[in-house]
Amino acid sequence: MSDRIEAADDFRQNLLEVDILLQEAGTSGDNKSKLAVMNKSAVLLLMGKFEAFLESVVADYVYKVEGIGATASQLPDYLLLQHSIETVKFLEEKVNKGSLKEAKLLLKDLGCLWTEVASCDSLKIDCAFDYGKHGEGAIGKLFKRIGFDELFNRVQIHDDSGDYLGQEPAIVDVAGAVNSLTHIRNNILHEDKSPSLTTTWVRQHCKLLARFADAIVKVLQKSLDEIKTFGNPNGDVAGE
Repeated sequence: MSDRIEAADDFRQNLLEVDILLQEAGTSGDNKSKLAVMNKSAVLLLMGKFEAFLESVVADYVYKVEGIGATASQLPDYLLLQHSIETVKFLEEKVNKGSLKEAKLLLKDLGCLWTEVASCDSLKIDCAFDYGKHGEGAIGKLFKRIGFDELFNRVQIHDDSGDYLGQEPAIVDVAGAVNSLTHIRNNILHEDKSPSLTTTWVRQHCKLLARFADAIVKVLQKSLDEIKTFGNPNGDVAGE
């Protein structure tokens, strides 16, 4: 199994589909209806691809943590807590069905993980968004399940659009950009709105989300490397 998380590479490849729509928007000429349709479609596809990336990178991280076979002390604290929460939910289901033997086995396995008798090679982590939830809050909740709280503070992107004359570039408000895109997406889907969008604006946000994806992978990859070397798995602020 490769140790490298490749989800950001896949996301950049998938963004080529968004670019097809934006190229078509560029051929609209005076046809404002076509331009609006292409740009709206590009935003919808962009957000779909972005959310698919986020679920994929979380699932890949969990899969690779399982492959390491680490013990509890090597893992981000909240990751094992989340596994425990999901196990207790499953435990309640077993008890309600009268499957007491299976329930006792679940508790025994959980105890072995926390006391480091067993390795954490089969984690119960929900790697999907809660149904109908989108935007900054939903993304934060998804990554908190694997031990990465305050994702948008932890993973930072610096402005690369200007010359800062040797000074530190400004940090981009990625959370604000995601919320703006989510708001536009919801208006298109649920209120049949036609927001005023430019192809340039959509392209800029494609680039921003691609950079953010790279930065997320950088943080998760660092965590994996530290778990493997018995270091601090909880990571630090990272970005680009």
